[in-house]
Amino acid sequence: MDYTKFITIMQNKVKEKLCPDVTVDIHRTLKNNGTIRTGLMFVQPDVNMFPTIYLEEFYDQYLQGESMNNLVQSLQEIYEKVKVKNSFPYNNILDYSKMKERIVYKVIRRESNEELLMQVPHECYLDLAIVYYALMENTEFGTATLLIRNEHLKEWGITKEEIAEAAKKNTPSLLPLEVRVLADYMYIVTNSITSFGAAVMLYDDFWKRMRTLIGENFYVLPSSVHELILIPECYVMDKRRLQEMVKEVNRTEVENEEILSDNVYYYSGKEDRLLF
Repeated sequence: MDYTKFITIMQNKVKEKLCPDVTVDIHRTLKNNGTIRTGLMFVQPDVNMFPTIYLEEFYDQYLQGESMNNLVQSLQEIYEKVKVKNSFPYNNILDYSKMKERIVYKVIRRESNEELLMQVPHECYLDLAIVYYALMENTEFGTATLLIRNEHLKEWGITKEEIAEAAKKNTPSLLPLEVRVLADYMYIVTNSITSFGAAVMLYDDFWKRMRTLIGENFYVLPSSVHELILIPECYVMDKRRLQEMVKEVNRTEVENEEILSDNVYYYSGKEDRLLF
């Protein structure tokens, strides 16, 4: 069975399991790094936030021998956990004063997102781009977000600079820094929800704080859009080997949608800046 037929069958079988007033639509969307993902979007009456569950992982399980019935049951259980029970007031979305406190930022790969970057306010940073989104809902089962597009700025009557200022204030507060130490030679940094946590690199005094914690200059491996790995300089004999390792891991272990960069960065305490 090909993927297109699999999606249609999953759509029909899930519909049979849910209340008749829940609409299940096939939804395709452009994600990070130009990735097109396909899933099922669940539309409930009188609720204006529509969860989408992507099906690529379900199809992989099917190809490995999992039954359709078990996959449908798993999908239904996930939906019951992530479905939104109440609408987000539409007027709030139109009113920047009510959205301002929800605006945060993330970092993505610049060269793989040229089409997206034409549609959204952004800032360049190294080989990356800073983009902005509204954190609409954050639960143990996931987040509901709204990517800030150029049309939102027009609707709200604000500038890119105002969005950037709001995100700079909100992001460290709503998504605090988390650091995990693995022995003496590896530090994992992300945010409190481990989603687009590589953006912690933009927090005020982040690099100085990490320099104090580590005690020396260090290399930064862009593990994914969700986290960074910091390695003290004394443990790195050859930066080229690190570069090769990052490229290989990106090609073999990281989903395309989650790749941040093939570059290895270096933090210089003397210059107080990141180099690559």
